[in-house]
Amino acid sequence: MISHLLAVDGGGSKTALRLSALIESGPIPISEHTLGPSSLTQQGEHAYALLSEAITQQLTSHQLNPAQCAVAIGVAGSGNPHLKAGLEQALSFCPHLQITSDAHISLLGANRGEPVNCLAIGTGSVATRLEANGDITLLGGWGFPIGDQGGGAWLGMQAVRALIRSYENNESNPLTLTLATSLGSQRAAILTWLKQADACAYAALAPLVLSHAQQGCSVSCDILQRGGQHIEQLVKDCCKNNDLAIVFLGSLGQYYQSRLSLPWQARCIIAQGDALDGATRLAHQLAGEHHDS
Repeated sequence: MISHLLAVDGGGSKTALRLSALIESGPIPISEHTLGPSSLTQQGEHAYALLSEAITQQLTSHQLNPAQCAVAIGVAGSGNPHLKAGLEQALSFCPHLQITSDAHISLLGANRGEPVNCLAIGTGSVATRLEANGDITLLGGWGFPIGDQGGGAWLGMQAVRALIRSYENNESNPLTLTLATSLGSQRAAILTWLKQADACAYAALAPLVLSHAQQGCSVSCDILQRGGQHIEQLVKDCCKNNDLAIVFLGSLGQYYQSRLSLPWQARCIIAQGDALDGATRLAHQLAGEHHDS
């Protein structure tokens, strides 16, 4: 008998888990944990191991066996059938398991499962829309570096490009001076950093872009302006042919929302939940399907 729900949100910068007890009135959260990144695209087999160990730890620490828990995982990169199959194999010890995208669970959490446009801007960027008939539309979310424009990893990459330009042109600005202290100021050091850099490493530079922009750095302001243009276009593509409310989620969501054109801002509402709420909703549905069967 399923007595607990485990919701997992796996992204390019972090992984969040929430365990809830399932009682007659609904799920009651009892613990939450945050771990490192688990994007299937970026972390690959390491993500399989991280998620498997994290789920096992949650079950063990609460003296649960896998059959007692419905597990819903929203993870970046699950749109790739090969990567998703690999994760399903790694988690084959969970008999009640659903794997979907992190964008999907964000959409379900944003407005408590009701129709909405959802923009999730964190390490990456993706727009989703839930229609009244249950249909879901997905825009963006192609992954870094080919997509995810405006997201944290993209901002970080633009910052590193600015550092390279400043090195080659023997120029400097507040942003690149700061970057040079951590990445290096010479070609060999920069190349060494680039060799090991992944989406998470680039996204870790995004706060520097934001802070320097607040201090008036023109290079940082330009990067954020271009990022804002990408997000504005993503909003337009998702929302132009409907009148549904718009919700922004993710670490950069509120930053971009406050800088949207006024007609789009007028349609924005406060998020009613987050990705873990969406994953919990999916896990609850999964538990109900098992009970009915």
